Amino acid sequence: MLTKRPLRKVIAFTVLATLCLSTEGLSQTKEYKPVLKIAKNPSPYDFEGEELKFRLYWAIFHVADSYSKVSKVDSKRLKFWGKVSTAGVAAWFKKITDEGYSIWNRELKSPEKTYLYQKEGHYERIRVYTYDFKKMQVEYKKINPKKNYVKVKFIKIPGLPFEDIVSAVYFFRKYGIFEVGKETIFPLFAGGRFQNVSFKVVKKEKVDTLFGEIEAYKVIPSNNLSPEGAFERKGKVVFWFSADERHLPIKAVGEVAIGSVKAVLVDAKGKGFDLRKEYEEKKQKNLLDRVLTGDFGGN
Repeated sequence: MLTKRPLRKVIAFTVLATLCLSTEGLSQTKEYKPVLKIAKNPSPYDFEGEELKFRLYWAIFHVADSYSKVSKVDSKRLKFWGKVSTAGVAAWFKKITDEGYSIWNRELKSPEKTYLYQKEGHYERIRVYTYDFKKMQVEYKKINPKKNYVKVKFIKIPGLPFEDIVSAVYFFRKYGIFEVGKETIFPLFAGGRFQNVSFKVVKKEKVDTLFGEIEAYKVIPSNNLSPEGAFERKGKVVFWFSADERHLPIKAVGEVAIGSVKAVLVDAKGKGFDLRKEYEEKKQKNLLDRVLTGDFGGN
């Protein structure tokens, strides 16, 4: 049975699986050096206006929902925003909500600010990261709004570009090397430290989704992308991204200590597309074609 203790870890995996990566608890050596291995020709897809909705399942139980959207701040900046909260069977327990955003600089390919808010019952926590590219340092504020407590520390930025836990998957979708056998590597800032992370494309296959069969790239991230505790990764975490210029994250599955967690895309739209409408139109067209050709109703 799902209990309050691991419920927080379900949300952690939801954040991992639906655009925000968790690297809490990672160690960083003093000899850390940024590594950048990305596509020579990035995807031309424009994220502006994109809205994605996901549903998260633990075993057979629907436990959380996630929603993300991208908006334009100005000609140089985008805002990546996401929210995930308990739902379904998990609604019987304590209400948990994670919300955050990243202001991302298109030219520098790096975030300018990261805001993360967590609420579990009466408990609240806010973390704000402001990136100063002139001083090459991060101002990290840890805020407890209930106690009016603020802790501030500064962290050196080793180089540009880098990503945060909100922008990381967007960066991979835009600059990742989407070829079977190829690996994308870039610096990620999370949990108060920098570390290189990687995404390797292992296969191209067709995946059944709510929008019909979609050709997708099967991608496995590096081992340092994992929640802790009850939902600590015990096996592979696998992502599937659509095999077009949008590289939509259509599914993610993780093997964890007490079962498996799966996040599935249930709605997606953006500039010039709406997956749900496209699927309904395709179904109607196929039905009409079957009627007109007489291939309807069996023998």
